[in-house]
Amino acid sequence: MSTGMKGLLTTWSVLLLLALPAQAQYLIISAEQLRDRMQSGKNAVIIDVRPREEYLSGHVPGAINIPAERMGAEHRRLPRDKSTLLVFYCRGAG
Repeated sequence: MSTGMKGLLTTWSVLLLLALPAQAQYLIISAEQLRDRMQSGKNAVIIDVRPREEYLSGHVPGAINIPAERMGAEHRRLPRDKSTLLVFYCRGAG
């Protein structure tokens, strides 16, 4: 993981959402736990829920931007495969 990505992840809260067929489960993980999951080769889609301007100022490599207030309107951008790991992140409280 690049130093820039590590810096970005340590300043943001990370929410991990596991979508299951009948229900959704979520847990909050640290940047280090996310790094470990990504390095282990697990398939994941990373979603940056911050406003577009913040996303453009810097984001986790490979992350897609779907601002939180647009999630309902843009839910089609999320994978249909319910076994895909969805990782949502935002700017943490300083």
